[in-house]
Amino acid sequence: MTTPATTERRLEQALLKGRWNLFERLPAERLLAEKLGVSRATLRTALRTLVGRGILETRRGSGTFVKALPCRSDNASLADSLRAFRIVMPHLLMVAQPSFAPSAILTLERQLSATGMALHASDMRLFAQYHLQFFSTLLQGLSNTRLAQAGAATLPDAHALARLLQDCPPIRLEEIFKHLARTLHGLRHADPQASSAALSAYAACLLQGMGEEA
Repeated sequence: MTTPATTERRLEQALLKGRWNLFERLPAERLLAEKLGVSRATLRTALRTLVGRGILETRRGSGTFVKALPCRSDNASLADSLRAFRIVMPHLLMVAQPSFAPSAILTLERQLSATGMALHASDMRLFAQYHLQFFSTLLQGLSNTRLAQAGAATLPDAHALARLLQDCPPIRLEEIFKHLARTLHGLRHADPQASSAALSAYAACLLQGMGEEA
């Protein structure tokens, strides 16, 4: 019998192989369940898990969309992701800055507020999840889909990120949050250098939390 965990892994592999592109809508549940040969209940459980990990996003009345690409959740992979993030994302943000719509800024403001609430509630699972939602919104500001995919490939796994954040002292968590706030401040004031520097500092702060040289 196919379990939700098995279905989750199959969906992950399909995403890694490029079956669906970043921000692309997945087939309707009925069709997807038929293709995978699983029940709709099993599929829904797998989809909810991937949504919780920040890989998929469910939009009411629109369906389920690819928000980020999955990666392994081990420490080596997390460090690799953060190093790649620090190199790639600041440059992508410089490209996206001129075309950032006011509506995207408002979305980022709401996401940053939710991130702050998760931090003060000491809910590292939500804290990590809101980080990834924040970065997904940044990537959606890119008009070049391939560049957006390159950025999404550097996003860390939500579970691995949550575990790292759980081990960080409160002062480092506050510093990480401040880097996100500075990123938004740079975007709000059309200062791509400031926002890009803040993103780089964000990744460096997380790497230091792993004991890695930033």
